[in-house]
Amino acid sequence: MNKNKLKLTIPNNLKYLPIVLNVVRNVAESMGFDKNEITKLEVGAEEAVSNVIKYGFPEEEDANFDVILESLPLGLKIIIKEKGLPFDPTLIPKFSKKTLERDLKARGLGTYLMNQCIDEVTYHNLGKEGIETHLFKHLNNKQIHQMMDIDELSDVDKEKSEEQLPKGSVKFSIRRMKPEEAVEVSKCAYSSYGYSYINEDIYYPDRVRELNKTDELISFVAVTDKNEIIAHSALEQENKEKIPELGAAFTKPKYRGQGCLNALTIEILSEARRRNLTGVYALAITTHPFSQKTLIKFGFKDCAIKISSGGERTYKGIEQKIIQRESVMFMFYYTKQPKNHILYVPKHHKEMIKGIYDHLGVSPEIIIPEKKIEFPENPASTHVKSNQRSKTADIMVDSYGIDIMDIVKRNLKAICLLRFETIYLYLKLDNPITALLTEEFEKMGFFFSGIMPGSTGNDELILQYLNNYVIDYSQLKIASDKGNEMLAYIRQRDPNLKK
Repeated sequence: MNKNKLKLTIPNNLKYLPIVLNVVRNVAESMGFDKNEITKLEVGAEEAVSNVIKYGFPEEEDANFDVILESLPLGLKIIIKEKGLPFDPTLIPKFSKKTLERDLKARGLGTYLMNQCIDEVTYHNLGKEGIETHLFKHLNNKQIHQMMDIDELSDVDKEKSEEQLPKGSVKFSIRRMKPEEAVEVSKCAYSSYGYSYINEDIYYPDRVRELNKTDELISFVAVTDKNEIIAHSALEQENKEKIPELGAAFTKPKYRGQGCLNALTIEILSEARRRNLTGVYALAITTHPFSQKTLIKFGFKDCAIKISSGGERTYKGIEQKIIQRESVMFMFYYTKQPKNHILYVPKHHKEMIKGIYDHLGVSPEIIIPEKKIEFPENPASTHVKSNQRSKTADIMVDSYGIDIMDIVKRNLKAICLLRFETIYLYLKLDNPITALLTEEFEKMGFFFSGIMPGSTGNDELILQYLNNYVIDYSQLKIASDKGNEMLAYIRQRDPNLKK
């Protein structure tokens, strides 16, 4: 274990809980968390550890489990790892404040408090390796407006309403962001979007700086000859095994129309090639086709449509007959041709999947496996990521096992009870079981979304589930013929339209 990790192994007995909380408090203090944040960390850790002790093991069973604390540049991660009973979040009822008014011991209060006090809570089913609950709390949790004085705030607010300068009137250059410029990048995001941009890390200068140190964010900026940062875009790469996203793109209002984002995109795609990446993806909104058209100009191709992937938004100067949750076009750009590209696809989606890859300009070997399922002896391994801001969740199937259907059903039920609007299921296309189980997942209410290309062996089929939400597909504006073909295909298979 590295020097930034500390592991406690404790018995499944509540009398040891104070020891865990004392260690959490001391580690948090040494990292520089303030008293208020330390209290929240203690409450979150107390509820997570208590859940394991109360629900993770059969009654009267003596067992041990691990609590791991990891100090990271962005904050503190707490991992509770145990090999007890499968955890079913649906057994813990959703807490409501009205219930608390009637009963101070309301069930579900602990889970409610944990999610209120901790920035990120995720559950990982690791098969035979057990179950992990991950808690993460950000350090130095100050947004950009909290770091500016009154005059600076006034200046940034004025920028939001400034008229655009004449096209071509501003000279600028493109380069990597310097660490000390993180504050200016966050200011630029704030003046461009307010606080509506979905990746909230961009509003925290400390996070922007640290993420660039680890290459989880590879920021480029457009800079004037007076050294003013006027635009930003980046490669966002949470996991180095995954394809990075071209995102965090914004320009200060008065500098729009100068070509900043075009120049940034050219440089970022060059950076992807320099790093020998397989490709880059981008998400383009469908309320209007303009961002799609821009990406098409750079060679991006449609490969999935993620229905209901973000909150309701209105756009200046664009007529929207119905204000509904935003759907996005998932677009991909190959920087190099993938090798040993073998995919196992469900028979009923073969033609659409083949057509998407033809559109992308690659020719994988597509195999329809025999209709016989032989599960590995080991339990399945999955993990779930959720986004409170967009009310979406991802269920990632890491490896199959005999219990995979039960795990996905439990996760789906839990996420729906927590009132997330849309759930995406990611299935690995290098595994024949994906092709054979797709129809079974579709019987649960999932339906086709598209393809997530990846590096060798990492392509995924995306299915999606709408939690009692009906989309008016006629409102989606698609820029390409292939995209419109995909939209019609998805619409035809949306079970919410058949009810």
